[in-house]
Amino acid sequence: MKKLIASLLTAAILTTSVAAQTIDLPIIMYHFLVENRGEHHISPDEFERDLAFLKQNGYTTISVAELVAFVYESASLPKKPVMLTFDDGYYNNYLYGFPLLQQYQSKAVINIIGDHADIWSKNFYEDLEHGHATWEQLREMVDSGLVEIGNHTYSLHENRRGRRGCTRKEDEPLMEYQRLFGRDVNRLQDRALRETSTTPDAFAFPYHAVCDDAVQVLRILGFRAVFTGAGRSNKITQGKVESLLDLRRMNRSRFRSVESLLE
Repeated sequence: MKKLIASLLTAAILTTSVAAQTIDLPIIMYHFLVENRGEHHISPDEFERDLAFLKQNGYTTISVAELVAFVYESASLPKKPVMLTFDDGYYNNYLYGFPLLQQYQSKAVINIIGDHADIWSKNFYEDLEHGHATWEQLREMVDSGLVEIGNHTYSLHENRRGRRGCTRKEDEPLMEYQRLFGRDVNRLQDRALRETSTTPDAFAFPYHAVCDDAVQVLRILGFRAVFTGAGRSNKITQGKVESLLDLRRMNRSRFRSVESLLE
């Protein structure tokens, strides 16, 4: 009888559905790691203080791959997850940021502009403010296991000629725009695969300029995470894949400390 009861209890436990877990995920966006010159510039020392603050306050940096596994596969995440992202792929991210990520064993996503990586790979010179990381430097960071590459368009990172970021122009035919956008994004996907042996799983809209017509293309192309506009922490629930297509980020500027972003 005891064995029967034990078997029934075990079966009940196995068949009982586990409630899906929901997390608050703050995502912090960086750009330049140089001495303060503009809103998007913070110094390497300030970035190190950010990493130290996160460690001291129990935060654990996570990757896009870990977040996707949490949603799609109900994988576990640390109690206080946080995601660090860099937009544009500047050389100063590699020169100053990467050693600090290694020192603090912190993870980050660098959303790169494909043609900038190509241009600087062919004609590299040290420009601490405007230079972009080369494919060799990006490959080194990816191989460390601490850095993921995100897609920030190949050559549509614009804010001119009637286009805000990579959005559709006012009078642009839908099919024409979606073909243009799809070719551009795929060009960087293919380039990243050749250069780093990895394919970006996340796309970041330039300037927070979100385009619903572009999101449709990203879904078809298989992207599972999309960085969209500005906002506070994200509510992410296991099994709710749609939440990954509207990931809001908080801009870490010279005027907003990481402490104030997370309070």
